[in-house]
Amino acid sequence: MDFIMKLNKTLLALVVLVFAAVSCEDYVQNVDDPINLVPEENLVAEDQVQFLMDGVTGRFHITHDALTVIAVGLSDAFVFDRNVPNATFPTFEEIDLGEIPIDNNSVDGPYTNLGQARYLADNLLSKVEQIEFSDADLETAALFNGNLYAGLTRAAYASYFGLNPTQGGSPVDNSDFIPSAQLYDQAVTHLETALANASSDYETRLVNSLIGRIYIYQNEHSAAQPYLEAGLQPGDDAFASQHSLESQNAFYTQAGASRTQYSVASRFADYIADNAEEANRLEIEEVVLESGFSYWRSTKGPETPINIITWQENNLMLAEVELEGGTLTGSLDALGLVNEVRASHDISPLASIDMETLFVERDKELMQTGNRVIDQRRTGNWHLGAGTWQYFPVTQSERNGNPNCCTGE
Repeated sequence: MDFIMKLNKTLLALVVLVFAAVSCEDYVQNVDDPINLVPEENLVAEDQVQFLMDGVTGRFHITHDALTVIAVGLSDAFVFDRNVPNATFPTFEEIDLGEIPIDNNSVDGPYTNLGQARYLADNLLSKVEQIEFSDADLETAALFNGNLYAGLTRAAYASYFGLNPTQGGSPVDNSDFIPSAQLYDQAVTHLETALANASSDYETRLVNSLIGRIYIYQNEHSAAQPYLEAGLQPGDDAFASQHSLESQNAFYTQAGASRTQYSVASRFADYIADNAEEANRLEIEEVVLESGFSYWRSTKGPETPINIITWQENNLMLAEVELEGGTLTGSLDALGLVNEVRASHDISPLASIDMETLFVERDKELMQTGNRVIDQRRTGNWHLGAGTWQYFPVTQSERNGNPNCCTGE
């Protein structure tokens, strides 16, 4: 009798378990799709293209300021000084010293964001190939947007990251390490395609300036000249990353009034002391503590756009082309081009120009743009000791997660 009762209980338990399993399976199968996720295949549609373009643009803007501020920190334009209140992050100090471990998380974040921006740009271009457009203008805009940011992200990898302290480049999309020169070539290829899909004179001039700058970064002045002569002109709007109170720019949060991890190198204060008009363009201010200690910081506010490229930079690059022996076709020579930049900030003109003076002008004009670290490398003017990082290291997370990464190291 006891055996029969135990058997009945066992059978009852099995029936309950089977019923529960079937019910659970049926329940799971009837769950609604999550409302905060969009299946990938649903994005291969013309009415989703603007959404995809906005995503690419937004991710690059979030990336640009965070990467640029640490690039200025790696150069001799910003310094990390523990005497400055709130300068406390050792990862920022490592960057300032050029002694950067591959697990530095102040590098890892911008590197990850750059990879996301690159992926979104490439993904947009992939989807455009799969869509049959009824709106030709939208297709052109998508090709412009995708190739613009595919080019910009590859140029950023080439300019700022490296396998070792003096070898620039990075993996892309789980590839092996790609040297900077090859990444710049890839960037130019994408930007040439963007140029072919530009829908306004401004877009055409913008992309010409970006291509010309890639050649300037490699000291290929003859190759740069035709692009720069067709580039941004006085009066053109700056091409800049956009920020808001919800997405504040990193100069405000890391080198400005919100928090000053990085302060401004003393020579910029000297520029103002030598010529008060320089305060019109340098966007810096002095902070004096009760102890009497003082330092300089960025005056950029939380919503201030961060320049990616401007007509002023284009002018300075053209001036460099002439000083390197090029014959310009425009009405202004190198001195005139530099003085046009100075005049845009109500700064008195120079009487003469040479290469040394030009790089001082670049130092001032482009101090919060990330150009200085590139200028230091390409002119052999590195400010730190032998063996220090002149690029940001390809990160540990990339090396660990990418089976093809850095196999030639």
